[in-house]
Amino acid sequence: MATLTTLIPAYKKEHLAEMFLGLARQTFRDFKVILSDDSPGDEITAMINRGEFGKLIANLDLQVVRGPKNARLNYQQLLDLWDYRSPFVHMQLDDDAIYPDFYRTHMAAHATGQFGVSVSRRWITQDDMRPVHGINLPRCVAESPLLFVPVREKDLFSSMVPTCNNWVGEFSNMVMSAAGVSRFPTPPADGLSYYGWPDVGFLLESVQQLPMVYIRDHLGIFRQHAQQSTNRVINHSGRVSGMAWIAAALHAWQEQRISYAEAVNAIMYTVGECLKKFEEGDPVLNEMYDIVQQHGGSLAALHAAFTPFWLRVLASHPSTDAATFARAAAPARTEPVAA
Repeated sequence: MATLTTLIPAYKKEHLAEMFLGLARQTFRDFKVILSDDSPGDEITAMINRGEFGKLIANLDLQVVRGPKNARLNYQQLLDLWDYRSPFVHMQLDDDAIYPDFYRTHMAAHATGQFGVSVSRRWITQDDMRPVHGINLPRCVAESPLLFVPVREKDLFSSMVPTCNNWVGEFSNMVMSAAGVSRFPTPPADGLSYYGWPDVGFLLESVQQLPMVYIRDHLGIFRQHAQQSTNRVINHSGRVSGMAWIAAALHAWQEQRISYAEAVNAIMYTVGECLKKFEEGDPVLNEMYDIVQQHGGSLAALHAAFTPFWLRVLASHPSTDAATFARAAAPARTEPVAA
């Protein structure tokens, strides 16, 4: 059994060579790779079988499966295929890349304690992979003298939710422990939760069981480009992500993890961001605006009004419907991989 499993929810082909290069050059070698091909017409599988990645994948223990053709379901399919067969998991997104000591350093961080997830700093880049800027760290991390900084529940909630600030990153710069993955959020069937952004929701759920450990070293890149999924917001998944901080803020306030004022700040910020990102006349967003306007004078009233709306939005599409995720463990078809 490998120590670590790399899960790749693949959709875009443009940067796969650089992603595979990052995996091929890892100094820690005890890992296997499962790639779930969500590309149109399974074109990534065809590229692999034609040998287009050549020596980049020659020494990778690589399995390729057909994806469900939906990004959120693809995450869950990969986790179902992994099925706790290794102590650690890395979800490598198809347009990011990791540096040679990424796995070695993350394994060292996990060795210092029991953590749900390790997170390393990353450079934000454009298409050419050259660092453009980083992300400012909250005081609980920035002022620590440690390389591996434990971040506990209170600090993570207070530094993320009130300002809707995902300073941590996304799955590409995280290594999850099996215990942490057990808290991977799926859509709620009733009530609010931290489901919405897959990475943010995971962090807020897992840190309630085990602390996070932050590695104050840049070990990879987050690529910003016109085709990335966060730029495609005028769709169901984009709407869910856009409104997710409201659900998180209301839920965190109800659970007494953030203050009344902090929850109000997060909700107002999210409404403002939605107004900037989404077109006028969107019926789903307009209903959300009406709910906030009518019930925003009381968080208790807003919580009561927003909850059924949120559950109805999630249930309206298979990719966020709780019933779909209950069936997500169906086995995927394995594709042949060229030698």
